[in-house]
Amino acid sequence: MNLRSDEATTLAVEPAPTSHDASGVDPAHVEHQRRRRGLGRALTDAPPRAAARRSWLCVAYAFPPISRSGTHRTAGFVRHLSALGWDATVVTAEGHDDPTDAALLAGVPEATQVVRVPWEDLVAKCKRWLGRARSAEASGGRDEAKPRLRHASRDRRPWSLREWVSQLLLTPDSRSGWILPAIRAGLACARRRRPDLIYSTSPYESAHLVALALSRRLRVPWVADFRDPWHDNPFRRRRWLGLDGWDALLERMVLRRADHVVVNTSSFARCLCERFSWVASKCAVIGNGYDAELLAGVVPVRDAPAETCVLTHAGQFYGPRSPLPWLAALRRVVERRPELRQRLQMSLVGATHYDGRSLRDLALDAGVEEQVRVLGPQPHARALAYMAGSDGLLLAGSTGEGAEVQVPNKLFEYLALRRPIIAVASATGSIAEILRQSKAEAIVRAPNDVPGLADAMTRVASRELVPPADAWSGVWRFARTARAEELWRVFEQACGKRGVAG
Repeated sequence: MNLRSDEATTLAVEPAPTSHDASGVDPAHVEHQRRRRGLGRALTDAPPRAAARRSWLCVAYAFPPISRSGTHRTAGFVRHLSALGWDATVVTAEGHDDPTDAALLAGVPEATQVVRVPWEDLVAKCKRWLGRARSAEASGGRDEAKPRLRHASRDRRPWSLREWVSQLLLTPDSRSGWILPAIRAGLACARRRRPDLIYSTSPYESAHLVALALSRRLRVPWVADFRDPWHDNPFRRRRWLGLDGWDALLERMVLRRADHVVVNTSSFARCLCERFSWVASKCAVIGNGYDAELLAGVVPVRDAPAETCVLTHAGQFYGPRSPLPWLAALRRVVERRPELRQRLQMSLVGATHYDGRSLRDLALDAGVEEQVRVLGPQPHARALAYMAGSDGLLLAGSTGEGAEVQVPNKLFEYLALRRPIIAVASATGSIAEILRQSKAEAIVRAPNDVPGLADAMTRVASRELVPPADAWSGVWRFARTARAEELWRVFEQACGKRGVAG
């Protein structure tokens, strides 16, 4: 990999361990546990060239036309597993204020049955109900001459109750209202065609609770796919210890009951197995990827002169993924290299706000409003076109506790487009590991390393990066077809463990 970094953040490529895999788990022990539990064939088996077709029930909130980062992983699995002999029935949700992209429906196989479940937002319903209760109490014929302090003390109780109940209904996530309708829909689908296997994917974690109920009722194998950590996720915080414990219990129940657990990075697998040693015998790492057939038709879009260096960030800024270090670094570049002021442009594709403020206002505060172009949300194909027309791509990894295990899905499309990448990430985390494996032309800087980011931008804008002969030579391993074959092997193991459903 042509991973560029200074001495403080140099990422050495270490030899692969001989006695343990990337998750830190002894492969011999894992294989022994697999065979002891009767899990069937090894993961090295090749996918079938011709086989009897099987059916799987996919439980996923994010599915076309809903356009979220997880949509592409699930839709890709549905498409490629169909070619491997597994036909999907998808139970998904009708979106509530979710971004949509109708063009994504073209990638869903015609034979795939998609059931979209209508559901109600329980948190909003609860707030409306408690709000009416509070209004009724406030207008219940009280004597206006009574002390105001007494009214105030009573008024605080419903608001506190409303907050607690809201947090309860947000456990495990804000889509808890679709759990019961999705269970009913899944059972109805199973009556029409009994699945050989159930697959659920998160976020949202409520999908796993749907699959848990369906698996126990139908008595078929269940594969639970985690694209992000659950209880250890740095974006998840529970104010009350009781609700935090309930959230942890739900996670443990899902991990215990699932026949197989899939995670998307080796760092994630290592952390999970450290917390729950019994997960190791049924845990597989299947990373995200890119769809080569979708990227093959991308026509680059460039709304800037040839001499302008365009650096594009695709996706949302939220929580620890902040635009502020990037804007501060851009200001540092134009102050120290005035000749780049007219030749450097940062394009932001995605949500237009961060932490309640518009990105344009944040750029104005940083003094770089002339260099920042906010493109806003775009259809997936258009976003890929902007990325393909860029001179460099910006990746904002998470910061803080748990950040080393999370990988933005757009990284894999960045790799497939083969543009220089500037990444804010841990030097020892999963993002850096993937960049090493792909031999990407990339510069990694620690979170909030504004001088380092400014230096990286300057090098890309000055065309100082010269890729070596083997740059990008490892990108092929992240193709979605290879990921689907890995999931096929897990499916075959799961059916080998319990036997094919009758």
